[in-house]
Amino acid sequence: MAAYLTHQQKVLRLYKRALRHLESWCIFRDRYRFFACLLRARFEEHKDEKDMVKATKLLMAAEQEFWEKQHPQPYIFPDAPEGTSYERYDCYKVPEWVLEYWHPSEKAMYPDYFAKREQWKKLRMESWEKEVSAVVEQGSRMSSSMLFRRLLRWRTFKRKKTWILLCS
Repeated sequence: MAAYLTHQQKVLRLYKRALRHLESWCIFRDRYRFFACLLRARFEEHKDEKDMVKATKLLMAAEQEFWEKQHPQPYIFPDAPEGTSYERYDCYKVPEWVLEYWHPSEKAMYPDYFAKREQWKKLRMESWEKEVSAVVEQGSRMSSSMLFRRLLRWRTFKRKKTWILLCS
């Protein structure tokens, strides 16, 4: 289930899309900056609007104006979805478990990396029970699939945090 966007999030996303399309219209940076400042001023004049009905109507009008004035062929960053090199190098990404099958002579070429990796694995195994019990306590009212997803997210967060600590 997707979360609903707040009014503020919708306005911010519209502003960012408008700036990106403005970049496509204006090739020269000084001209772009001038029109970006004008666009910012248009958003700023209604930022303190308290009446949500009026604010929603303003947002709808702004989205309509954006739709009418958007660039027919906007610039798309190469690594962004629909970009020319999106997921180009994913075929070279190797899962971490493959390192388990390296020959000891191959591991000997990177002693620091594999020593820190062993520390990380040991720490992960030691903290596994504690992490599972913490997630189970938090999610006692959740379904098993939600609990499993939360556990995976918690695991990924802990792994990144631990890896940063070991690398420093």
